[in-house]
Amino acid sequence: MEKTIIAQLSIQEGKTEDFLKLAEIMVNNSIEENGCLKYRLLKEVDKENDFLIYEKYENEEAVENHNSSEHFKGFLNAVMPLLTKEPIIEVF
Repeated sequence: MEKTIIAQLSIQEGKTEDFLKLAEIMVNNSIEENGCLKYRLLKEVDKENDFLIYEKYENEEAVENHNSSEHFKGFLNAVMPLLTKEPIIEVF
């Protein structure tokens, strides 16, 4: 069964450019994964530093493979210090 994940990220003032560089690498690596159907970075229209990551996978196994990938782990380590609060993550 397909899995969809939406992650809401709030970036610190002045750190958006750093975040976007990291996110570009993350998106490009993720869309190449087996089982990844869609991986998009979206910006909130009315909030300068708020972003959404929209992810769609073939199944739970594809999600697990993504979450255990080196690029995902590296992204988390690099991005967490740039956030103003814990990300909000919804799984459907």
